[in-house]
Amino acid sequence: MEKHRCATATGAALAAVALVPTLYWPALHATYRIDDYAWLSLANTLVHGRGLLWALFSPQAQGTIRPLGERVWFLVASILFGSNPAPLHALALGVQALNVMLVIDVGRRLLGSPLAAAIAAALWIINSTLVEPMVWASAVNEVVFTCFFLLAFDAFLRWLDSGKRVWLLAHVAAFILALGALELAVTLPAVVAAYLLLFRRGKWRALWPSMAIVLVYLLVHFLAVRLPPDGAYALRFHWGLAGNFAHYWATVLGPQEYYRTHGGCGALARFATFFLSAAILLWLAVRSRKNDWLPTFGLLWFVIALAPALPLLGHVTAYYAFLPSIGLAWLAGGAVVHAPAWPARSLALACVVIYVLCEIPSTIFVRNWALDRSRDTARREARLQEQVREIRQRQPGGAVFLSGLDMEQFWWGLCYGELYREGFSDLHVLPDAGEHGVPIPPREWCYSEDFQYSREKTRRMLTDGEAHVYDVSKSPPKFVTPSTSF
Repeated sequence: MEKHRCATATGAALAAVALVPTLYWPALHATYRIDDYAWLSLANTLVHGRGLLWALFSPQAQGTIRPLGERVWFLVASILFGSNPAPLHALALGVQALNVMLVIDVGRRLLGSPLAAAIAAALWIINSTLVEPMVWASAVNEVVFTCFFLLAFDAFLRWLDSGKRVWLLAHVAAFILALGALELAVTLPAVVAAYLLLFRRGKWRALWPSMAIVLVYLLVHFLAVRLPPDGAYALRFHWGLAGNFAHYWATVLGPQEYYRTHGGCGALARFATFFLSAAILLWLAVRSRKNDWLPTFGLLWFVIALAPALPLLGHVTAYYAFLPSIGLAWLAGGAVVHAPAWPARSLALACVVIYVLCEIPSTIFVRNWALDRSRDTARREARLQEQVREIRQRQPGGAVFLSGLDMEQFWWGLCYGELYREGFSDLHVLPDAGEHGVPIPPREWCYSEDFQYSREKTRRMLTDGEAHVYDVSKSPPKFVTPSTSF
């Protein structure tokens, strides 16, 4: 019987790990898009006078400092692989497979059952909130941060159990790496405190290493960076927090996400969400009465890890539940295996069936939608390259100002510099490009610092016939009569 249980647990664990390439192998063919070219362009700053320390640690993207979140990976990818995104997606696949193994290892320690831990990992990996970081390179920080966070918590549990100094050092090192990947790692001391409160109240001193690190991190971070006072990343504290929490909760549970992606009966989706929520709360109540606090810890993991994202009312994004959803997965895995009698186990299995039937189609839908966006970006980039080739056949010499560029075409072709690398030169955007949907970065971010001339120089070049303007918003490119009204 024991061998049978061990084999079942091993098979479930292998199946959970296998779900990573099964669901996300197509992501290897996803092209760079949106913010990806901005991060790839970070390598240009090294050529234009910025040092490596500035590239890794200067506040960027709403004041964030994430050397291990996007920067080091995109710098290496840009230098070694150019605009080929497959290595970064392969990194995400590999790290995510490691994440699944860590969810199983930590879950085994928490739940006391390898099978429950494997079930939890399988339920987590099919959740649709995991899709974007697996398909979009700029969100790889969620995958990497989750790995370091789980490593830190796993090492913490091993340190508590063994008292060996090596695990304390591993806990501290992994936590520092997690903070370097994503600032949401500041929640680790609260997660540790919740664990100690529920299971090891005599070990409060074990909280101090992570607490000391996070206090130093917050002090340095707030001295170096000002929080955005407005915009999508401004923190807002009011009743909208409750609605934001309800949104993430419903998204993770599944029925509402299925309704969003596939349509159907909205009332039925809301009822299914209510049913799953009630079942979770019932399981918490039943187990709490028996002094089993593992379901409570799973819920607290979700709430604590999600808490920093809740005030971002202008930036509600599914991938913020990437790490928090692990707590609910552990809760569900424990319920399936540890439910004491057939009514409770039948209820747990029914909840799992509802979840799986909703999440797998939703995850595949969101993955394919993201891949379609990626293919569309690649088509627009290829179209621009052909347009520039045609323009240069008509106009082999002199400066060319491109109008009608979208954001991704600009960052790909002119800022990151793929058009320059293809042998095209003297390409520019008009001085008013920023007023037409093209975010203009500091000059050192772009391959050629002359990608945009001043208004005066542009007017002179157009007036003297030294340059021409072409509209590339449609094919074929259209010669535009020079205008100096910008």
